[in-house]
Amino acid sequence: MACDIQLSVSTAYGEGFSRNVDCVNLPTAFGSLGILRGHSDMLCAVSPGVIRFTAGEEQGWIAVGEGVATVAKNQVIVLVSEIRSME
Repeated sequence: MACDIQLSVSTAYGEGFSRNVDCVNLPTAFGSLGILRGHSDMLCAVSPGVIRFTAGEEQGWIAVGEGVATVAKNQVIVLVSEIRSME
């Protein structure tokens, strides 16, 4: 894959993370939601937990509070109450 998804995670206090990735897993009330290139447009609630992503051979994560996510045109935009930590 070629890191075709733009992932942006921010809080009301400003952007916290932005990167091109291959896939994203969002924490929801119903479990982990996987997003790949070409995913249909959607809006969903994000539960407190860990957003996981893969970019090439690298894997990373971001611990977040509750919030919302939109997916459209290979962009995943997440607005959360807090970003607890990133790796």
